[in-house]
This record gives sequence, C-alpha cells and structure tokens, in this order.
Amino acid sequence: MLNFQDAVLNKIVVHSVGSKHENEDITLSKSEFEINDESLQSLLQNYFFKPFKTDEFYSFKEDAGKVKEFVSAVFDDIGKFYVQSANIANRLYEVSIRPNIKKGEVYVVYFSNCVVDDEMVDAVGIFKSENKDTYLRVFQKNDCLGVHCDTGININKLDKGCLIFNTEQELGYKIAVVDNTNKTGEALYWVEEFLEVRQRENNFYKTKTVMQICKEFSDTILTEDNNVEKKEKIEFLTKSIDYFKDNEVFDIEDFNDKVIHNPQVVEAFKDFKAEYEEAMEIEPVESFDISNKAVKSNNKYFKSIIKLDKNFHIYVHSKPEMLEKGYDDEKRMKFYKLYYESED
Repeated sequence: MLNFQDAVLNKIVVHSVGSKHENEDITLSKSEFEINDESLQSLLQNYFFKPFKTDEFYSFKEDAGKVKEFVSAVFDDIGKFYVQSANIANRLYEVSIRPNIKKGEVYVVYFSNCVVDDEMVDAVGIFKSENKDTYLRVFQKNDCLGVHCDTGININKLDKGCLIFNTEQELGYKIAVVDNTNKTGEALYWVEEFLEVRQRENNFYKTKTVMQICKEFSDTILTEDNNVEKKEKIEFLTKSIDYFKDNEVFDIEDFNDKVIHNPQVVEAFKDFKAEYEEAMEIEPVESFDISNKAVKSNNKYFKSIIKLDKNFHIYVHSKPEMLEKGYDDEKRMKFYKLYYESED
C-alpha cells in the first residue's frame, strides 16, 4: 500500500534526453531546480504520485547495474544527488537507441516521508515526460481578448516513472513502476534496459497472473475450433471473475471444483497453466491471498460479450446459466433465450 499524504519533495533536477537513434542530444541542467512556490510543488507532487495506485511492486534484478548503483549512492549520501541525477540521465540516453523512442524531459526527484506498506521511507523518483499537448491561452490586449496556442506537458498524463523506496535493499529495493506508453517493443526499454527490474511475486502479482491465465485459457482453448460453445466460454469467464470477487483466498483445487467442474476441462486447465508458468519462467501458483486491487484493475479484461451477426450484442455480467441457446426449425435460425426477474 502506498501513501503520499505526508510526502515532501526535497530535491529535483530536470534534464532533457533525446533519442540516440535519431541523433538527438542530451542536455544536462547545471544544478538542481529550486522550488519556492508551494502551489508548484503541490502540482508537481500530484503529477508524480497520482499514477501510482496499485500494490504491484518491482525490485532491481540481481545483476542490475547502473541505475541501482546510482540510486544506492544517493541513499548513502544525499550530497551526491545532483551528480547521480546526471548519471541517471546519461544512462537513459545510452539505452535510447531503439526507433520511435521520443525525446523528453527527465525529472530526478528526492522525496521524504513516503509510506509503503506501513513503513515511512525516503524515495528517489525518476520520471520522463514525452508527449506534449496543444492548449489554448487567452490573453488581453488593450480592450480585447485574444487567443493563441502553445504546447506543454499534461500534468494528468505521466508517460513513464518509477519510485525507488529506500527499504529492503538486500532484495533489490521496493520499486513502483509506471509506463503509460506501448507495453511492448520500444517501450520495454524503460523497464528492461534502463531500470533492469523484475516484478515481485506478491499477492497482487499472483492474483493478476492467475487471472491472465484464465483469460488466455478462455481465448485459446475454450474456442469453437475445440468444439466449445460460446456460452461455455462465457460461463467460465463469469464464474472465474466471480470466484476472485467472492473469495479471500485462491486455492487451485477449490477453483477447479467451483468454477470448472468438468474433469476433462480441469486437466486441460492444469496443463495450460503449467505450460504458461514454464514459458513465463514463474513459480507455480497454487494458493495465495487474493488482492482486491488486482481484481479491480484486471476485471476490465473479463468482458463477456456474445456477438450475433451484426444485429445484437449480449453482455453477460453474471449468471450465464440464465442464458439458453436453441435452434428454430421454422425460421432456420439460432436463438438465445434470456431469463430475468425485472426490467429497468
């Protein structure tokens, strides 16, 4: 759990990092940026902290190099903050070699009084703003009002960021990461090549992983090509999400018994789950406390929709057993019958 209510922004340096692939330059500030305006400080803290809402944490990999080294030096001696901020910016520039990586401002920030999992600690934040928005500015000239346009950073849209908390150093620190650009391809450089971090296998991670397994099992195995009707797929999805919402603990045997029932499908799910875990190089997940935050953030991927020709869409939120499929011999068409108690 993260709490920034009492957090204080102590130090900040802003650098500009271009794309090495596009032969753009890096521009380093000569010193820290002094913030004397309380409203600006409040605005910046909101910009930096607002995207971090989940309990999904990372740690530096065991063989992680540069960024871990630079941040550790700051935690050891705050007097080295500016020098290490420049090292961090240079490291980001070094890995900005893929196509489509955008030029942007890099903010290196030192915070105190951050609360993570009920522990108050300092943190180093590294943030990058890449995308610019166009906005209108109204101005007055003599007795008339005029309008002109400008470009700037949308303070509600942080592109990339991380908060490295000064705790559990022996485990690679506790780190929160945000990447609101494309999750594949060029964007992976932020997590894999620049930060060199890995996800922590906590309850949030385990809940998210098993929900992903359920969704992919539904998409790849419970298909019409495998003689599985859409209604059965919908039933699996709705019962899966209901299981995560209604239970505090996930247990694989209990899940199989309450959600799947069919012994053949149970075996298929076990095999699929084992293959997924092996391919993703993660430990088998059999039992854990369900994270409500993970359920909430992943619920959107469990949309159960039956598309009928181009005329109708049936959205099944729960109780798929209230849906009955049939065939009308006279019309020579398939149909669905829906049972309900009230109509809004």
